[in-house]
Amino acid sequence: MPTGAETLQQFFPATSRPLICNAPMAFSTNARMAVAVAKAGGLGLIGGGADFTASSPDLANLRQQLIYARQLLGIVDLNAPLPIGVGCLTMKSDIWKDNFVLLVNEHRPVAVWLFACTRRSQHTELIRALQKTGRDWGLKVIVQVGTVESAKEAIDDGADILSVQGSDAGGHQFKQGASLMTLLPDVSDMVRREYPAKNIPLLAAGGIMDGRGVAAALMLGASGIVMGTRFLCTTECPASEQVKATLIATHDGASSTLKSRVHDEIQSRAEFWPSQYSGRAIVSDVHRKWDAESNKNKDLDTVRAPPAIVWAGAGVGQIESVLDAGIVVIDTQAQARQLIQAFNI
Repeated sequence: MPTGAETLQQFFPATSRPLICNAPMAFSTNARMAVAVAKAGGLGLIGGGADFTASSPDLANLRQQLIYARQLLGIVDLNAPLPIGVGCLTMKSDIWKDNFVLLVNEHRPVAVWLFACTRRSQHTELIRALQKTGRDWGLKVIVQVGTVESAKEAIDDGADILSVQGSDAGGHQFKQGASLMTLLPDVSDMVRREYPAKNIPLLAAGGIMDGRGVAAALMLGASGIVMGTRFLCTTECPASEQVKATLIATHDGASSTLKSRVHDEIQSRAEFWPSQYSGRAIVSDVHRKWDAESNKNKDLDTVRAPPAIVWAGAGVGQIESVLDAGIVVIDTQAQARQLIQAFNI
């Protein structure tokens, strides 16, 4: 049986090892980033959003981004697979499942990333539909998990790949979880013990900023790597220059970031996210003001005009500059290979 890393390369033959993926962050990824990552040997992903009903902006924007990605890659044959992936938030997928599956069938990305269902049945049904429609071009379904139990459910539902996300990650994740240092070996051991006949590659996510984190994650059982926060500080990322400057200026992620549902409360989006998820973001003046008003009526300007929250992982202090996304992939792989060779990993 091939190793997980070998299986990933079979799934995505245009990629190089160790596989680096950009996380499909909503509003912070686009065709330019996904294509730059893909051209550098990684798996590029576009974050599609959470609403794919017929008239939704998310559906229209993702279609536009997929068309643009094909143009950037110079792929004229519309039946040829698109060597990038797309991600979606699935808390309302039972409403738009058919529309999303049709879009995937139309544009043929090589991977679809799922996260944040409200009920398990949403993923069960969506995975089944995606694998049926994507059989012709080898579509792979990646499910983001944050506990051993959620990993078991994803495998039983038919996921091809698991993205194992530790609590150091930026953005949204499982509210109850653990750091990658403990979660990844737990999931790896479970897969080997309970699914010996299956070869499920594990992507490690959460706090990885460079080749050091990649090498460590490979030692813990990962087959490939997902980086989110690091790709926010790339030239292709559509985040504002102010957001990128904030990320670079932030140090000591242990004290400067917070994993909590309060970020969504501040933005009046607590009802959008199911109760089993929370997020990590940079603590700012608005958080301190919110906390100061905690025993009052929270009659703040921030409630009427929610401020921007800068989502970031606990490793944010390691970011020093804005780089091209392709350079992030190439430099990270090179550093990881050097460490792997030096320590005979």
